[in-house]
Amino acid sequence: MSELTVGLLPAPELPEKIARSLANELPDLLYNEIDNTVEWNIEVVIDPLTGAAENANEIIDETEERKKRNGWDYAICLTDLPIYEKSNIVLADVNKDRCVSQISLPAFGSVPMKKRIREVVISMVRELHHHQYEVDKSEKKKRFPKTFSPIRTVIPDNDENNTRYIVIPKLNGRLRVLFGMVYANRPWTIFPSFKSVVAVAFATGTYGLIFPTLWTLSAAFEQTRFIALMFTALFSMIVWIIFAHNLWEKPSHRSKYNLRRLYNFATVVTLSIAVILYYLMLFILFFVAVRIFVPAELFGMEAGLESSAQMMDYLHLAWLATSVATLAGALGAGLENDELVRNITYGYRQKRRYQEIEQESTKDHDTKGNESS
Repeated sequence: MSELTVGLLPAPELPEKIARSLANELPDLLYNEIDNTVEWNIEVVIDPLTGAAENANEIIDETEERKKRNGWDYAICLTDLPIYEKSNIVLADVNKDRCVSQISLPAFGSVPMKKRIREVVISMVRELHHHQYEVDKSEKKKRFPKTFSPIRTVIPDNDENNTRYIVIPKLNGRLRVLFGMVYANRPWTIFPSFKSVVAVAFATGTYGLIFPTLWTLSAAFEQTRFIALMFTALFSMIVWIIFAHNLWEKPSHRSKYNLRRLYNFATVVTLSIAVILYYLMLFILFFVAVRIFVPAELFGMEAGLESSAQMMDYLHLAWLATSVATLAGALGAGLENDELVRNITYGYRQKRRYQEIEQESTKDHDTKGNESS
């Protein structure tokens, strides 16, 4: 039985995690679904450039270089960057002559992602293998998986050995890319950095609850005021985090305008999810506190209610305290682990990966210099 090796070349972080998970499943899947006369081997090599390059051709070139260097038969790159070609969202590229392919994870949208990626990886290997060994055409009729979105196939530069898969329609593709980028940003990872903010905000709100002013306001406010104050607090928090931690992507020679705008939009959505989680946690803390320590009769008397405070009155008081605490206290606090907060932005991750590439190149150059001397 012959052996073939498929190299998975993921960018660091989420693509790496997915690639290592797939590496355990792919040998059996490739054996059963593509060619049972071959013993399939899977190797995973992390490459920062695949998570920094914004051009599909540059990624394909790097994938081929890694394929040759490692002696692989086929190579597939997994990048967490959105790939645009002439305003189209690129899901994947296959170069059959070079036996390489690249897959853009954000084009898959949000979870469940792993199953979709596994299906596409198998499809990529099938195309490369059937082309390489000239498998009977009847075996090649298995269609590209379309479990996530309609896909259109295009031939770049009229080269029949190159195939590009585009997500259609464009609006659907852009939404999926945005959700996929937010998922790649992993907003839940920065939530631990809110510990100091929660502490300051809760202390500020608790101090305010000592005085009956908030009690009276919570009874007098209409629903629209609660909602307006909540959105003001959330918006202020998001804007403060962006500018305090320098998360806004600025123009550079590497970033195109469309990509930069998409990066910033993904950052705003990611932070919005994290801040909403923070707000909900703070709300729960305040609700428990007021429900335990504020007597219903005293609350009703001080707030001018017709009777003792009811459950809805406590909810309104906790809601008001949460918004006021976010505005008054949390904006003055600093998030812990600045590195973790910045890491949710694509621009920062790309800069860090380029630095890793430069450091690796310097090490290789020094090693060759020492060997020659």
